[in-house]
Amino acid sequence: MLKRMLAGIIVATCAVAAWPSDVAAQRGGGRGNFPTGAQFAESKEAQKHVAAAMTFAKSDLVAEAKAFCTPTGPQRVALARQAAGLPQLEDRPLEPIKIFDNLYYLGFSDVGAWAISTSDGIILMDALNSADEARDIIVPGLKKVGLDPARIKYLIIGHGHNDHTGGALYLQNTYGARVLMGAPDWDMVEKNQRADRPQPKRDMNITDGQKLTLGDTTVTLALTPGHTPGTIAMLVPVKHRGQPHTALIMSGTQMPTTQSIAAFEHVFNDFAKKQKAETALGGHPDILVNKLTVMETLTRGYPTGAHPFLMGEEKFGRYLSIVLECARARVAAQGSGTS
Repeated sequence: MLKRMLAGIIVATCAVAAWPSDVAAQRGGGRGNFPTGAQFAESKEAQKHVAAAMTFAKSDLVAEAKAFCTPTGPQRVALARQAAGLPQLEDRPLEPIKIFDNLYYLGFSDVGAWAISTSDGIILMDALNSADEARDIIVPGLKKVGLDPARIKYLIIGHGHNDHTGGALYLQNTYGARVLMGAPDWDMVEKNQRADRPQPKRDMNITDGQKLTLGDTTVTLALTPGHTPGTIAMLVPVKHRGQPHTALIMSGTQMPTTQSIAAFEHVFNDFAKKQKAETALGGHPDILVNKLTVMETLTRGYPTGAHPFLMGEEKFGRYLSIVLECARARVAAQGSGTS
């Protein structure tokens, strides 16, 4: 049943996937998948979902509910500024950031890659925009935090847009990394291959619920189509000062159809909550829990007390419910869950 549901979601989302030529195109489905501000405000059904989200918010997640319950949901800063007609901010390189004992952020203020340190090497998620950025940002970043890039064993691509795939071929060829991506996004990347943006050679397809083990670490991969047909999420066992926790890393949060909402609900309920996840992280800061201002404080020292990104099970469960209710509000405001 689940396989049939996901197959239907992939068919539905294939119609809206496009190769991004610039920042604006990386919305995934384009403006047509979002209601207008008037549609959102005037839809009684949408506002019922907004009210439900605010109920889940209680007093401690009000800001998060307000951010998600908008016509577009939270967007990359670059996209939000573009939509508001504001000048773009410079996408600046960041020092590599130790997010947890075994999880590092490598990249820029607008987009980054994740490195998971295991007893038998490195699992990397995403590869930035180009071979140059993989070589000049990811590789030296790993070295700065004491990790050997020659020990990259797996490279997981969150979704098939160039700011996530651009450096993959370099890492595949230079370090022999096995590359994993959702099958529909492999198809998309191959179809839109460009001479000036060489893409990785097709390697491993990600399946829903797939377990990937390297040394002492097992991550769970799940399909969350919507931003692209093959967008994925990953459950990662992390540690904070030696204590185990679970982080959900999501590569896209847009849910333009009822089918894609169903996929996210499945991942939240069947994977994230069952594995007692306590946070949601994204490769684009400021969309999920990993706010850029807080990330930059971590460059000055790893937290000695409570971790700023860990919500605890109960609060994070409400956070996930808010994400879903706000997505349902956007779909309701469009007047159709299948368009």
